[in-house]
Amino acid sequence: MESEINQFKSLVELRDYIKQFDGFRARPIRDGEHPTLYREDDTHNANTHGVRYRDYLFDVDGVWVLPHEQKGLSFSGTWKHLSSVYKMFSRGVERTPDVYWVLSGADLPPGLKFEQDRSSSSKAKGHYFLTVTERMHVSQLRQKLLWVADRMQKITSGGKVL
Repeated sequence: MESEINQFKSLVELRDYIKQFDGFRARPIRDGEHPTLYREDDTHNANTHGVRYRDYLFDVDGVWVLPHEQKGLSFSGTWKHLSSVYKMFSRGVERTPDVYWVLSGADLPPGLKFEQDRSSSSKAKGHYFLTVTERMHVSQLRQKLLWVADRMQKITSGGKVL
């Protein structure tokens, strides 16, 4: 079976190509940051093994991550939402953030799932969580988030299209 390779002349062409699929999930990331994990020495984002405490539901010991449909790593699922998050990330930063994205229909490791934000806030439209669907040790979640990051593509200086 021969696979097709596409080359895009602009980010606008890439955006139009992605729209034909079941959408995408994207995260703007500040320069030097990982697309799915946080630095363990990050004083602003308390975490364990790179998994931020406020993103997921942890047990009382902070060792096990529990399933929750509305807690998880934040992703944008529309260009409009991504644009507003990108602008927020761009404030006060000398270099523009990069955008990491994956097609929403991409295979995720067992125990992870994209869930649309169901809050009534207008900011929730186009917002998705990468949730945990089964109880797992935080080290297992870390490995699964690394797996997802390995499959994400990077758009450098994504502000040109956003």
